[in-house]
Amino acid sequence: MTRTGTLFDDFFLMVHDDPSGRPRLPGRILGLGLACAQLAELARRDAIRVTDGTIMHVTAASESEPISGLLGEVLGAIKAEPGRPVRDWLDFLGGSAAQRIGNGLGARKQMYFKPSRLKPFSRAGRWIPADSVTATWPAIEVDTKVCNGRAETPHLLLLGLARATGLDHPALWNVRGLLADPAAMAEVLTPLTEHPPLLELLNHTTAAVASAVTSQRSP
Repeated sequence: MTRTGTLFDDFFLMVHDDPSGRPRLPGRILGLGLACAQLAELARRDAIRVTDGTIMHVTAASESEPISGLLGEVLGAIKAEPGRPVRDWLDFLGGSAAQRIGNGLGARKQMYFKPSRLKPFSRAGRWIPADSVTATWPAIEVDTKVCNGRAETPHLLLLGLARATGLDHPALWNVRGLLADPAAMAEVLTPLTEHPPLLELLNHTTAAVASAVTSQRSP
């Protein structure tokens, strides 16, 4: 497992582990990746089901293992609106994911927020890692575990998220070839076929990111 214990915290660190706090992804794409990470965290805990592009709450699973905090809030929203498309949830959660996840890491002293000098009283600013070694660890571990053939589900999901969002991280240099080779990536992610909702979430995120990139390029 990676150090923070949740996919969305790990992915946030992978995007913000530069000492400058400059994110490695545009805000819209970062939000989609973080939204997918939240949904994937629920799916791997068997709290939600993804079927034909829609998301449903799984009562028995989530009640046997109570889910609280930010994930609990996400699950509560899904309970309130079952059967909505994955894309709707990616868009909805993505809008506030970075701020909420950053706040959580900030509360645990793993990140701190540096306001913009030009807009000191707004939300503009950067998330700075409190410890660059700890912040870089998720990416280092993904690279090492995948190369050694010892990757577990969280490592594979983070690798899939890196590819889905186009994350270019210097610590992923050993797996850079995989990120550019769909066939090789599919082979590495084969263990996720045992839990189809995870692959489906990655596929929907890849499509959502492609759509976001296209819309940004359009005049």
